[in-house]
Amino acid sequence: MFTIHNTEKVSIDLVFLTLPEASLSLWLIAAFVLGGLSGFLLSSVAVVSLKARLMGSRRKINATNKELDQLRMATLKDAA
Repeated sequence: MFTIHNTEKVSIDLVFLTLPEASLSLWLIAAFVLGGLSGFLLSSVAVVSLKARLMGSRRKINATNKELDQLRMATLKDAA
């Protein structure tokens, strides 16, 4: 129904570029798809960045726990 009611031909002027004439529904659907794809790509970059930070934090926690275990064992050996 959307495409049937929006059949008027329009051309898009982007200041430096004029896009060819096409139906209004085509331009609206194209804008929706491009917006969805760009949102997906930007959120993927953010997710990858956050996962990298999480892995770094986990490595740091593991190293700290290992050092803590070594210190606990050293104090037990000194006490004995």
